[in-house]
Amino acid sequence: MQLNITTDYAIRIVLYLSTNMDEFVSTKELSDNLCISRAYVTKIVKILEKNNLVTIMRGNKGGVALKKEPSSISILEVISVMESTIKINRCLEEDRYCSADRSDYCKVSKMYSKIQKQLEEELSKTTVDTLV
Repeated sequence: MQLNITTDYAIRIVLYLSTNMDEFVSTKELSDNLCISRAYVTKIVKILEKNNLVTIMRGNKGGVALKKEPSSISILEVISVMESTIKINRCLEEDRYCSADRSDYCKVSKMYSKIQKQLEEELSKTTVDTLV
């Protein structure tokens, strides 16, 4: 599994916003400080807003701010918002698709499942404030 660049940028944006909790941050400031194009920042921020992680205020003194406390936002939450899946293998998806039709007793699938659980637990317990 490899996170896409948009997810990496989303995590960086959320981390940056967590260091500015008392104010709204402009997309220009985010763009300049994180070296991400302003258009890309805007695209990501809209996804984060749609998923209740940030608030957007339009206007002269507007900008972007976290909607929750950094201690209540897990990295898993940010990744889940940005990625279509976080499963490390197709057989772990909800439909449990297996090209060999062995998902119920496959040893490889059981190993993947164990690794997936560990990954999700680690990402879940890692909050934004622990990274800042």
